[in-house]
Amino acid sequence: MAAPSATIAYDRITPRVMWQVVIVSAVAEFMIFGIRLSYQLFQSQFVNVEGWSSQESAGIYSLSMLVFGILSTPSGMLLDRFGPRIVFSAGAALLAAGLFLSSMADTPAQLRLTYGLIGGAGLSVIGLGPIAGNIATFVPPELRGRAIGMAFAGTGVGTLVFIPFYTWVMAQFGWRNTFLFQAALSIALIVPLLALGLKNPTHVERTEHEGGNVLAGLGALLRIPLFWVLIVVGLTAMGPLRSLTVHQFAYLEEIGFQRSTAAGYIGLAGLMTFGAYLMWGWFSDRFGRALAFTLGAIALIGAVVLLFVLRQVQLAPLLLLYAVLYGLGEGTRSSQTTALASDIFQSRGPGMVNGVIGGMFGLGAALGPWVVGFLRDETGSYTSGLFVVVGMITVSIVGFIIVAANRQTVKA
Repeated sequence: MAAPSATIAYDRITPRVMWQVVIVSAVAEFMIFGIRLSYQLFQSQFVNVEGWSSQESAGIYSLSMLVFGILSTPSGMLLDRFGPRIVFSAGAALLAAGLFLSSMADTPAQLRLTYGLIGGAGLSVIGLGPIAGNIATFVPPELRGRAIGMAFAGTGVGTLVFIPFYTWVMAQFGWRNTFLFQAALSIALIVPLLALGLKNPTHVERTEHEGGNVLAGLGALLRIPLFWVLIVVGLTAMGPLRSLTVHQFAYLEEIGFQRSTAAGYIGLAGLMTFGAYLMWGWFSDRFGRALAFTLGAIALIGAVVLLFVLRQVQLAPLLLLYAVLYGLGEGTRSSQTTALASDIFQSRGPGMVNGVIGGMFGLGAALGPWVVGFLRDETGSYTSGLFVVVGMITVSIVGFIIVAANRQTVKA
């Protein structure tokens, strides 16, 4: 059975529409990631105030990322079928429902249902993979690195603005009311932004075989060996990053830093991430995705090394350097992976392709924090977990280089 394919007529897209899609995506990700990455504050609260174990607290976030990973591919398929306005706004509404119900939870089991299952399902629809797939539908390859970088830069600003803000909200009103505030933000701002600000693609010509069987397209994609290497890259791209995101506050408090101090410096990582996404996007369009990804990964390894150093030497300038390296590392993980996936496989459906890769982001983000939390509980130290993080980063570098070097072997 021949697989469905798509031809994208980029010459039919006006610059205004193209950049409108990018800007709306950036604003949406600014708010979405402000919510998503604030879980590190809840993690610290659950462990240090509620007295829950590190493993079960991290497990709530890991479950949301597991659901994210499982549902990202169907979300990408829905995106290709129905367009971003309906699909993305529905996902934001589902996220709002999960956050609202989380505000009434009392136990880790209840939060696994509300935040993990319901919230994770909403995040799968509006995750980085589907967002990148939609951008790839409107932006040609020669501009794609900087376009995805610009859209994903919103995630860095979200960290800069919302981590200190949610730290204050949580200190004043508690974690349940923080969830409630996030639910209100989602339904009042994110849903209408996505429903009204995005455009449905009218410039994509699809060739469908056997009744347009999308599963045939997915099956054909999974028969390409190089795509499996890219899947490994996706799995190890976000796993180490989210392991740091979830555990860094608890780690820094454990070694003696005040939460407010840690929040201030880690918030600055958001500013670095904003600039890094823009810089690496331009850099990859000009010098190649593999070099940009590798340099960012080396910076992230440097951030992990600094966490070991900070246990021995608790100096604020070192914490600032950690934030800089963390931001430089985050600025390549998702953006360059989705850009490379779109470059090579866009004819097979950008939504589906990036949905699969986004699913791997989610699975890695589920597995990484859970493993680090498990090792912390078993050994009483974060040391072994941080070595696992370095290992995942190394695997991602090797895989990315292999895919980039062999991209010409893939037939359109």
